[in-house]
Amino acid sequence: MAQQSPATAPATPTTERPSAEFRPLEGLRVLDFTRVLAGPYATMTLAELGADVVKIEMPGVGDETRAWGPPFVDDSSAYFHAINRGKRSVVLDLTTEEGREHAYGLMATADIVVENFRPGVTHRLGIDPELVTARFPHLVYASITGFGTDGPMADHPGTEVIIEAESGLMGVTGIDGGEPVRFGVAMVDIATGLAMINGILAALLERTSTGRGRRVDVSLYATAVSALGTVIASTSAGGGTPRAWGSAHPSIVPYRAFAAADGHVVLGATNDAMFQRLQTALDLDEVLGREAWQGNAGRVSERDELEAAVQERVAGLSLAEVLERLRRHRVLVAPVLMPHDAARSAQATALDLVDDDDGVLITRSPLSTNGTRRLGRAPALGEHTAEILAELDATTAHQGKDTADVD
Repeated sequence: MAQQSPATAPATPTTERPSAEFRPLEGLRVLDFTRVLAGPYATMTLAELGADVVKIEMPGVGDETRAWGPPFVDDSSAYFHAINRGKRSVVLDLTTEEGREHAYGLMATADIVVENFRPGVTHRLGIDPELVTARFPHLVYASITGFGTDGPMADHPGTEVIIEAESGLMGVTGIDGGEPVRFGVAMVDIATGLAMINGILAALLERTSTGRGRRVDVSLYATAVSALGTVIASTSAGGGTPRAWGSAHPSIVPYRAFAAADGHVVLGATNDAMFQRLQTALDLDEVLGREAWQGNAGRVSERDELEAAVQERVAGLSLAEVLERLRRHRVLVAPVLMPHDAARSAQATALDLVDDDDGVLITRSPLSTNGTRRLGRAPALGEHTAEILAELDATTAHQGKDTADVD
């Protein structure tokens, strides 16, 4: 953990085979002050990579997502279990001097601090980044905010739906002319958590040569705007005002969901050769074979007529028939599944993407599915408080003995 001396030179290459488990962060400790989704998702991923993640929770309530049910598993919501496995839970009241002193003691043993408090809260609790990094310069201090640390909206709280609206993401999601639609899951939170992991790992790498940590700041707003890069670039280059396209694509036709006789299927032709194979697969050479449609630009300009022809043909086929025909001709195609069906699919099983915890399916990190640590269940509120504070007391006593020996 933090007491180890940082490396000053690259490690010597070795020919030894890696261990069965991919745990590059083993020996590092993360203090997790996060709640809800972006932060907990990031810290759970660090736990999967071998880090000791200590989740600091407030007395009585803890992470508010513990109550986001039903359904519940072991007195906490299934939502909470999905993003907090493999952590140790410690209850500390940071509004008290005792609670803050315990937090400082843990920081001395940690390598990474992650927090996503509302603006101003860390200052009131005495764990603001300026104070913490001055006192513990070895720490990587990572913050997740709604709108960032600068600018006119820096002090505004930002949740997923607020960010989707303010960033423009909601403006291009859903059906054109329909009500504004948010993502089916909080994808900005997930993407922000992944961005945070990148920043933390880079800061840890830098620390091996400098011996010092670094502040890492990621905001949901910056993540959402960055994710809209292709839309913003196309608009600024004269592509017109963006809009919601449903399942379709503004620049590729056909490339969307169509209704088969017994369900929906997504299909697409991303180049002219694939479009020709699609014509053959659906027995539509005569209907779709007009010269203007043999180039993508022509297909885009006459999308309504072309897509209507594809829809009429697909509607007369079963899902199985559409999948078989298009896959045989190497055309992009997939059934539209519900999440629980995807989780039980042969592909998810082959990639070891889902753990079955007594019938509760919990997804694993996409970083590495063939060697990451299996995390078990999420902790009960305060489950490890006594254990970790005892470790802290033992560490403090040992350090005091070392100091006495030196004297």
